[in-house]
Amino acid sequence: MNVLVLGGDGYLGSHLVDEAVALGHQVTVFDRFPYGTSRNLEHLRERVRLVSGEFVNADSLRRAAEGQDIAYHFICMTSPAASWNDPYIEVEGNLRGALQLLEVLSEAKVRKVVFPSSGGTVYGTHIQPVGEQILPKPSSPYGIAKLATEHFLEYYRQRTGLAYDVYRIGNAYGPRQPLVGPQGVVGMWMQCILDGRAVTVYGDQSVVRDYVYVKDIGRLMAYSLRDPEASDLFNLGTGIGTSVLELLELFKQTIHQPFEYQLLPRRTCDNVCVVLDSTKLLARLPGFRYATLAEKLPETWDYIKQRNRP
Repeated sequence: MNVLVLGGDGYLGSHLVDEAVALGHQVTVFDRFPYGTSRNLEHLRERVRLVSGEFVNADSLRRAAEGQDIAYHFICMTSPAASWNDPYIEVEGNLRGALQLLEVLSEAKVRKVVFPSSGGTVYGTHIQPVGEQILPKPSSPYGIAKLATEHFLEYYRQRTGLAYDVYRIGNAYGPRQPLVGPQGVVGMWMQCILDGRAVTVYGDQSVVRDYVYVKDIGRLMAYSLRDPEASDLFNLGTGIGTSVLELLELFKQTIHQPFEYQLLPRRTCDNVCVVLDSTKLLARLPGFRYATLAEKLPETWDYIKQRNRP
């Protein structure tokens, strides 16, 4: 099939591109490419089509969408912290952009769109782990916008026949993770340690997250390529909660060098505990096993050290 990956040169998107190419699909990557070349896909330079464009430009999207069978939408312009005090940026950036994209994909007769939603923000506070049947209660503008996009996907399915899959993803970590910015605690902590800076911990040390190895995310989201006509909603998380205290201990076991950390008040945009039940998705993929933090933190540490070499 012809597969369009919007934001395909980014962190999550590039791992999906790896999977789609390995499965034999013809992949088009739509991204800004601000440096004139790919950051994460140089190893696939001869095997993918790169299209440079702005997500807000409908004409650029139309050119990229022409002749595509399925589209993955990885472009996100905000973060939970960024939009907490400015909810309008969710509407102007993510929601408006998603609606324009769904119009373009429908006009181009694309069969299916796949959307990475946020398992960490759409559910709010519930008994853990949470399954897809739990009523979402997002409390941040970021989570509200993610859930609204899910509802618009269903609207477009009914109105235009555009199928969709939604994956509510836990906290991703692993190679290609951004090392600065408001999201991605594993990468940011590792960069702080390499720079000799104290690791910043928000909230008390009991805050719990469901950490998912990014290559597992790519493999699992590639499931949507099996049936371009079906629509569904899946959690994508390990079902294992890791507290900040446990994560700090795993860092000590992985890095083997002293580092300091500072405790700051919990951000109001953050949930205290997020653990996802992905039984539904795993039932479609017998034999799949999630990688653990203990297995993959060393690989992530080696990757980030390599990126820091001159």
